[in-house]
Amino acid sequence: MIDQVEFALRATLCRQLAMREPANRTFWMAEAENWTRLSREKSRSAAEEKTSSGIAASLREQSDRTF
Repeated sequence: MIDQVEFALRATLCRQLAMREPANRTFWMAEAENWTRLSREKSRSAAEEKTSSGIAASLREQSDRTF
């Protein structure tokens, strides 16, 4: 699992790319903000991950039955 330190490093890389690629600055800054937000969130516990994966599986199952 990717930890908060790696998220912060990815945000830094995106900011550097924003400076190097002025034409894509908006894209890279948006990516940097996303990674920064993720780096500030606390790690989810295993129970929360299991719950969210169960919800996703349930939604997939429902969509398979619908279509």
